[in-house]
This record gives sequence, structure tokens and C-alpha cells, in this order.
Amino acid sequence: MGIKHGIISNQHEISLAMRYIINMLVFCSGVCLAQPADTLDLYECHRSAIENHPWFKQKELYSQSKELRTRNHTTNWYPSLDLNGKYTWQNEVVELPFPGDIIPGFETPLMPHYNYKLSLDIQQTLYDGGITKSSKKVEASKLLVNQQQVEVSLNQLKEQVNRLFFYILTLQQQEKSIQLKLDELEERSSIIESGVRNEIFLEADLDIMQAEILKVNQLLAEISITKSSVFQMLGNLTAIHIPESAVLELPHADIEPAVEVPRPEQVLYDLQILNLEASMNLVSKQRHPKAYVFGSFSYGNPGLNFFRDEFRGFYVVGAGLKWNIWDWSNTSRSRQDITIQQEIIRSQKAAFDKNLDIQLAEKLAEIAKYEEAVRRDKEIVVLRSKISRSAASQLENGVITTTDYITELNAETEARIRLETHRIQLVQAQINYLTTKGII
Repeated sequence: MGIKHGIISNQHEISLAMRYIINMLVFCSGVCLAQPADTLDLYECHRSAIENHPWFKQKELYSQSKELRTRNHTTNWYPSLDLNGKYTWQNEVVELPFPGDIIPGFETPLMPHYNYKLSLDIQQTLYDGGITKSSKKVEASKLLVNQQQVEVSLNQLKEQVNRLFFYILTLQQQEKSIQLKLDELEERSSIIESGVRNEIFLEADLDIMQAEILKVNQLLAEISITKSSVFQMLGNLTAIHIPESAVLELPHADIEPAVEVPRPEQVLYDLQILNLEASMNLVSKQRHPKAYVFGSFSYGNPGLNFFRDEFRGFYVVGAGLKWNIWDWSNTSRSRQDITIQQEIIRSQKAAFDKNLDIQLAEKLAEIAKYEEAVRRDKEIVVLRSKISRSAASQLENGVITTTDYITELNAETEARIRLETHRIQLVQAQINYLTTKGII
């Protein structure tokens, strides 16, 4: 009996050694043949998700819209050309106050009751009170606000990418740990099968082991299906073709970066305040004096001499000044309204900053929790590994049953899964902290 156990034990050690050598060869060949396309980086996923999202195109559309409106403001300095035509008839006209027979040989001219006129009116602005310049500044600041609003929306995609990316990492790590358990079960199954032939183990021991192997294979199949689904979701979000063989790199996260970067929302609040400041300056310009020159070139009947009933050309040129010296305090109320809007935005920013501080404190607490969990998990895995090795030896020597061994192996596998899961969750918590803080 002891000789048979020794033979089986030696066979098991040789088998483990061969498996280790084969695994190392496969690993080395995998490293040598690995293609860059099979490696997926979190930050590359962020970039691709943002650049391929329909929102990203809005930035260029906003820029094009701003250019068109700016060109319209520029035309304020171009001369205006208006072609006007009209016909009128009036029931009463101007008459001279003395009859024509008072002066011999002089006939009293009569003004016609009708009027035909076709004119080309030209006006050139000399000074617009700074309205055009201020309007362009408003358009420029409005563009920054619109584009930053797009940035705020796009930044939310990072959180979606983070969830999917780390979910896949967790599934892959679970798959590795469960695969190691499967390899161990298959090794033990071979030993028990050999022991059954040599009447060392019962047929029931082999059945129990085979049932556990089927259970583990079923679990691996479920993980594979879930992983495939999440890969597809991540691929749709990032517009990247991601093969299921892709290797996801666990990102490095430094939660104390040297440079502080404001959140996109904080930048948006500041830009909105500046936009309102530009609008206030534009409102103030509305009351500034405006100067212009004009000319009207006309052809009609009668002309400027309305006593001559004939078609003829005529023109009028001149200069003008316009100054709204009193607007019933409309400008003052508009400025007050803009000031109130600025205060509203400042209060919104203060509320956002307060909520952000609360979220960051929660993220730091989560990081500390996972750091402690990883430290404890390492100790548990060491102990569970020792217990499993002891249980394997006891199983080979008939001290414990197959069920007892499987129980200890399951405990070790669960401990390893918890350790690797907590490691991934720790990095995910660090990445979430940096994302919330606006660093990435």
C-alpha cells in the first residue's frame, strides 16, 4: 500500500514538473509572438471612446457656427446698399399763395399729385460704439463655453470605459484562478483514477472529482460568455475591434500627481462667467454714440425740384450721428441681470466643489479599504495554500476524503480570487479617484 502511494506520489511530482516546463514554454512563446494589437490600454480606450463618439463632432460644428456669426458681425463695417422703388399719389399738393396773373408772363407752377422714385441708398458706418468688436468677443467666449460643455459630456465616457475595462480584468483574473483549480483537479483526478485501478481509491472518489471538474468547466464557460459580452460592449463604446484574446494592461495609478488639473465642469463654470462678462460689455456699448455717412442716388418724377414734372436724376449725401442718451435704465437693469446670473453660476460652482470634495473623500476611503483587504488576502492565500498542499498529501495517503480535499481546494481558489479581485478593485478605485479629480 505505501509503495503504491509512493509510486503515485512520484508520478504526480513528475507530472507537475512536466506541466510546469510546458507552461513556461507556452508562456515564453506567447511573449515572443504577442502582437501590440492584442494589448489594450485603458487610456487608449478613453481616447478612442471620446474621439469616436458623435458628441466629439459637435466641437468642430460649434467652431464653424462661430465663424459664420463672426463674419456677419464683420459686415457691420461694410457699406449697406439698398435699392428702393416707390410710387405714390396724394390728393393735395403744395400751391403758391399768389395767383399767376399778378406777375405778367408768369404762370403759377403746379406740383404733380403723383410721385415716381427709384433710389440706391448707401450708408457707411464710421464708428459703431465698439459694438462689432464686443460682439466678436461674445462669440469667441460663447464658442469656448459650447466646446467645454461637449468636453464635460465626453468626460463622462471615461467612467463607462473604466467600469467595462475593470470588469473584464476581473473576469480574466477569475478565469485564470479557476483554470489553475481545474488543472489541479485534473491532476488529482489522474492520480485517483490510477488509484482506482490499483484499488487504492474507490470509484465514488473518482465520480466526486469528475463532478467537480464538470462544475468548474461550467463556471469557466459562464465566465467566457460574460467576458465576450463585455468585450463587445467595450468595443462598441470605444470603436475598437477587440479580440477576446486581447490582454488588458492593469494601468498604473499615482493618486498624488505633481500637477493639479481642474475638472471640466470647473472650467465650464469659469468660462460661463467670462461669457457673461463679455455680454455685459456688449450691453454697455449699445448706448455709445454712432457715426455714419450716407448717400442716396435717385431717378424719378418729380426730382428734388418738385415743381418740375419730368423724370430726372438727383442725389443727396451727408453724415449722421446717433446717440441714445436715455433708455429708461434698460441698460442698467440688463447689467444687473447679468451680474445676478454670474452669482448663480458662482454658487453652482461652489456647490460642485463641495460635492467633489465629498466624492474624493469617499474614493480615498475606498482606496484605503482595498489596500487593507489586499494585505489581509495575501496572508490568507499563504495559509490556504499550505492547507491545500497538506490536504493533497492527506488525500494521497487516504487520510481524508475527496470531498474534504475539494473543500480545501475551493477555499484556496476563493482566497486567490478574492486577492486578485481586490488588487484590481484597488487599482480601479485609484483610477476612479483620478477620474473624479480630473487628472485623467
